[in-house]
Amino acid sequence: MVWAFFLPEITQLGHKERSLYNVLPKVSVSDSNTGGTVRYRDWDAATTVRAAAMVAEGAAFPESTAKFAWYNVELRKVGDTLPVTEEFFEDEEAAASELEMFLEVNVNLKIDDQLVNGDNTGQNLNGMFNSATAYTAVASGITTPNIKDLVIKMRNEITRTNGSKFRPDMVLVNSLTMESLILAKDTQGNYIFDENTGTIGGLFVVVDENVADNALLIGDRRYARIYERTGVVLSRGVASAQFLEDEMTLKARKRMLLLIKNGDQTGFLKVTDVTAALATLAT
Repeated sequence: MVWAFFLPEITQLGHKERSLYNVLPKVSVSDSNTGGTVRYRDWDAATTVRAAAMVAEGAAFPESTAKFAWYNVELRKVGDTLPVTEEFFEDEEAAASELEMFLEVNVNLKIDDQLVNGDNTGQNLNGMFNSATAYTAVASGITTPNIKDLVIKMRNEITRTNGSKFRPDMVLVNSLTMESLILAKDTQGNYIFDENTGTIGGLFVVVDENVADNALLIGDRRYARIYERTGVVLSRGVASAQFLEDEMTLKARKRMLLLIKNGDQTGFLKVTDVTAALATLAT
């Protein structure tokens, strides 16, 4: 036996901080007979036309087109497993609980990445960037444009045509891209951006390290909702030959989806090359 001063805690592993998940509205999907599907009716954008016009006396009125369609979106499942021995749970109770937390964090990390980058193929979520409309910068003659100029231009692009509905309130970006603004100084060596405000152009900054470098997105958070079965479900089971080997498998799972309805996607704009967009604003 080795005599020593025992430290009871176990060192925690570092990981990316949760950001986007924490700021989006969430709807809990009940245990009732939902079929694991979110069903909703929305505008059929391809066949919706506003045709109102000035009409001369005796002339025929224009005819608009407005149609709706039903949409079904299935909950997606995120999961992870970890095999352990029976003896480990018997002899290392504190460490065993850490393993369950380790699995739960793994699931949440995957969710966080999918919320930003999911491409809606296979079992992937339809992430924020995949759902948003691409913003096309326009030559504006702005002197030394920065991210604040770009964000204001993007916000105005949304509100100029859809301001009766959308009020963009969020800028989604990673810390490396933000550095180009936070570290910028004027000719006197003073920082231009006051990072303590936490806003750019009146929009709340959400720093999420899952966002690609040199990219950002703005939008109205009210229209991006997470539908989920609350919490990460942890379970234990015996798979294959584990019973004969005194082993078991820990499992963590969660079912959820991110939904921005078809008619709401114009409330979100993305830029995948900030440098190029700023260069265009300067011309």
